[in-house]
Amino acid sequence: MKNSSRRLFMTALVTLLFCSSTLHVCQVCSAQSSGNTAVRVQPSTTTVRVDETFSVSVTVESVQNLFGLDVILRWNSSVLQFQNVDLRLGVESHSDGVLHEGSNTEIYIAENAASEAEYHLAATAVAPASSFNGSGTVFRIDFKAISVGRSPLELETELADRPPPGETANLIEHATVPGSVESGENGSSKPTGLDWIIPILIAITVIVLTIGVIVYLRKR
Repeated sequence: MKNSSRRLFMTALVTLLFCSSTLHVCQVCSAQSSGNTAVRVQPSTTTVRVDETFSVSVTVESVQNLFGLDVILRWNSSVLQFQNVDLRLGVESHSDGVLHEGSNTEIYIAENAASEAEYHLAATAVAPASSFNGSGTVFRIDFKAISVGRSPLELETELADRPPPGETANLIEHATVPGSVESGENGSSKPTGLDWIIPILIAITVIVLTIGVIVYLRKR
């Protein structure tokens, strides 16, 4: 039910904003989807230490005719704490970003909100802006590791194409690739059995040699 509501929201939003500029001549575009189209967390795995602040990005790859997007990123709030988000919307302002701005229109952001364990972004270009093709960064998000543990970085995403005037936007098929974060004390994982054995063996060797020297000196 939740996915159906988000789909309705995205298609209605993109269609409304596209059709609001009826004085412009728009090229009719059909939805196109490449088998390589994906929304992913970059890097896919991150290792940090407690109290360290770090960044991850959510990117769109190999997309065609992109006009609107809806992205939810979730994490384990007992391990990670949200710090800040840097939107990369509008390639005219952000060369590494996604979506296009029109000559007199900016990207419309319908949702841009972070909670304790979730960040939600919903945005669309506005006619007469053209659709976006290629790859780019949707946003970069800063976290702080607050405890030892593992946090998945889960994605829930929808991409919408640029609809012809008076028609409904189509969703673009794509893969979602989540990520994860490992947080440890002092930037390292717990010692393995071998890590414990080596210092113990060294200590035993020192003790045995010390006793041997003492016994030898007493005999003399």
